[in-house]
Amino acid sequence: MKLVVACSIVCASIVVSAQQPPAAPAMVDSPTVKVLTGLTVPEFEAEMQLMTQALGLSCGSCHARGNFASDANPRKLAARRMIEMTKGLNAQFFADYKPVEGQSRLGRVTCFTCHQGDTRPKTQQ
Repeated sequence: MKLVVACSIVCASIVVSAQQPPAAPAMVDSPTVKVLTGLTVPEFEAEMQLMTQALGLSCGSCHARGNFASDANPRKLAARRMIEMTKGLNAQFFADYKPVEGQSRLGRVTCFTCHQGDTRPKTQQ
């Protein structure tokens, strides 16, 4: 009898959890995030990964180790200006952009557009 009751409880909890819709991904909600706002946590992490690939850098190139919120590194401040620039270009020229999986959520113009895997924009070399 105890086994039947235990199985009924387990089955009931499985049915209830299966009927609940999956939770929406958490939005990035931090006062330290200045320009990559309006993204979910997975989208934010994907954007950061795209930036490291586009610039041929690692996270530690712009962020202070152990304190990602720190603005002490001038590269991080330069990156913010570049992100604002690309967001402006995308808003002005590509307002109808719809990203697909693996593409930037920010727009068609990205870090890679100019940097192509290098720390300096290709037009400056």
